[in-house]
Amino acid sequence: MSPAKGVFKTAVAPFKRGFQQIYMSTDLIIDGESYRLVGIYPVSVLLRMETNFGQFVVVDQAGRLVSDRNLTRRCLRMYQLIVTLDNNAGYLKKNLTAAPHSFVPIIQYVERLGNQVRERLGPEAGEAAQIHLDGYKEYLQKGVELGDRIISAGKDIMRRLETIKEGKPLLEQEMSLLDKTMLDFMDDSRKRVLILLESHTARVETKRLFAKALANQWFGTDEKKLVRSVVALLEHSFQMEQMSIHECRAQTLAQAIWTVKNEVHDFIGKHTDELLQQKWLLVAEGKSR
Repeated sequence: MSPAKGVFKTAVAPFKRGFQQIYMSTDLIIDGESYRLVGIYPVSVLLRMETNFGQFVVVDQAGRLVSDRNLTRRCLRMYQLIVTLDNNAGYLKKNLTAAPHSFVPIIQYVERLGNQVRERLGPEAGEAAQIHLDGYKEYLQKGVELGDRIISAGKDIMRRLETIKEGKPLLEQEMSLLDKTMLDFMDDSRKRVLILLESHTARVETKRLFAKALANQWFGTDEKKLVRSVVALLEHSFQMEQMSIHECRAQTLAQAIWTVKNEVHDFIGKHTDELLQQKWLLVAEGKSR
């Protein structure tokens, strides 16, 4: 957002009160026509690309207030996407540094070492152990697949975000593609958290099995090193699990799983609708249609 000027400032000025400030977005191009989202902000606002305006309205190039609800929503969604990208820039960059394929050798270690553990346990206990080992390997494999998709989407988003920061007019068609990519990125991120939480028992039991094997000296020197690398990764997964539970604002693992499963997929649309209902200037003035 930048300080409003010209017809955009003039159009909204009658609705400004006291020391409130008026800011406007870059050009939003929809169906070949150009619009700007104009917000009225409290005087003390700390401006970033955020929806902390008191009220907003969409203004066309002729300085007319747009009263069409659907068109206003389309403009607002484009703007809300920019806000979402800006607010999640750090999270996006962090995910680009991940190395999901580091799990691949661990999967192989678990397979190899697990076979040796099962032989020591006997048929019945070995069969029960295999269920947990398979569960842990499935978690790792899904982590690789989701990690690859998250990195691919994240790179695409960051590339497009650089163009947005240049302040050029934003085309709805291009923003819609970016919108979908961002939703897919966040959806895969949620899935990654969910597979972590749901693999709790498999990870606990796998760690217990390998700890028992180490205590009983079931492995040689080289194999012990492999086991310790697997156990270290398991320890890290439990730390990540606790962080995920905390971020879900949950008290228990079950509560966190429920929260992740019930998160809204189209959170951008949800926030857009909330802002449209709560902060659209023409709703307050009774002039929308």
